[in-house]
Amino acid sequence: MNVKEALDYGRKRLTTAGVESPSLDAEVILANVLGVRRIDLFIHPERRLCAEEIRTYRALVEKRSSRVPVAYITGSKEFFTLDFHVREGVLIPRPETEFLVEEILRRISWVTKPKVVELCCGSGAVAVSVAFFKKDAVVYASDISETAGDVTLLNAVKHGVEDRVLFLKGDLWEPFEAEGLGDFDVVAANPPYIPSGEIENLPEDVKYEPRVALDGGPDGLKFYRRIIAGAPRFLKPGGSIVLEFGKDQAGQIADLLKRAGFGGIKILKDYAGLERVIAASLHAGDGSIG
Repeated sequence: MNVKEALDYGRKRLTTAGVESPSLDAEVILANVLGVRRIDLFIHPERRLCAEEIRTYRALVEKRSSRVPVAYITGSKEFFTLDFHVREGVLIPRPETEFLVEEILRRISWVTKPKVVELCCGSGAVAVSVAFFKKDAVVYASDISETAGDVTLLNAVKHGVEDRVLFLKGDLWEPFEAEGLGDFDVVAANPPYIPSGEIENLPEDVKYEPRVALDGGPDGLKFYRRIIAGAPRFLKPGGSIVLEFGKDQAGQIADLLKRAGFGGIKILKDYAGLERVIAASLHAGDGSIG
């Protein structure tokens, strides 16, 4: 079997299984098995696979056919131009979350040695990206999951920011209170926001991801209430909060922010034109600091 034949096999098998993007997934899986770039598959379509490569590739195609996400199969996911380790037990970074990173970076662009919090950090993709692209930022990444802590620190080391990404294990603000931390420039989070009653209706791929990273309680806003209520105690005067959210949640989150004393509320749309990120500050200006 050569590369072209392997891609044909994978594409047909995944199509039969009803996978949404069979060609792309077959390419990503094969490139991972061979340790090459996707483009190399098309530069050298005649390259022969050895018996072990064929066995591994077929096994991984079967895993994908059963709806295991590609990122869990390959152990990696690109986010904000960087490559991140992922594993089962942490949420896979989404392209729309890049808007969260962009807004954080905008708000600290003129701040010297900014201090940033990322709650519900998962793989650490947001925290590590902020530290990587803002070279003097210190980011405190927090999650209740020990697996999330392990993966976040792996990614921090991978991208050379392990001295500026600090992980705290615990439930939202609890580890920050315990350590007496505060005076932050930005608080950010992409918390679980899917209403509990909608979890069973999610695509099969998504159901492989940890429920604790998806389930936002009865109305999807359980974690926003706690994050927003606690944020003013940990932010500098004029500091910012930046949050990702789900469908039709912008208005309710904006109300929570106003009641907590935030102003300058700004809502950003994602690549699909959907409202996705909300940002505000502890004053009623334009939301920027510094």
